Amino acid sequence: MIEGEFWRLLGCHWVHLNTDHLLWSSLTFLLLGSLCEYMDRKRYALAMGLSVILIPAAIWFGMPHLMVYAGLSGLDCALYSLGIVLFIRREKQARRHIWIILYMLMLVLLPAKIIYEMSSGLTIFVNNSHTDMVPVPLSHLVGGIAGILGGVIEMRKRGPRNLSALDLHIPGPAGK
Repeated sequence: MIEGEFWRLLGCHWVHLNTDHLLWSSLTFLLLGSLCEYMDRKRYALAMGLSVILIPAAIWFGMPHLMVYAGLSGLDCALYSLGIVLFIRREKQARRHIWIILYMLMLVLLPAKIIYEMSSGLTIFVNNSHTDMVPVPLSHLVGGIAGILGGVIEMRKRGPRNLSALDLHIPGPAGK
């Protein structure tokens, strides 16, 4: 990127290092992405927009020694946390507290996964023990945070637009 290859900021999410990596990441992205987009399209777009930009930026500044970053797993973590937050919002409206507690516990699983990856150097879903693939827990952390932000940021609801300037009075026959 130093040489002006800024397309790598977006392209890094779509490149994968092996078939196993591609299969797990894309399947997770398809399933969680479909669910989140169905539940709340605007929050889905916000979470994806944040994570697509923040993940490579965090890696660029936080891990300058990393020569190769590839995969959807950071975006998958954004979708996971967004989905959980959307479920929590839904259950809060319905006042189903037991489900809120369950979803909160599910949200705690993401930091637990990240801590495991940081301490072991292994991934949970993709077998990286026989490859040169190095997990990048920072991407999962930033993705998870972006998903939570996408789910909790209050978005303005647009009221009806004032279209009075477009109210053209066209008189009917005989000036009516």
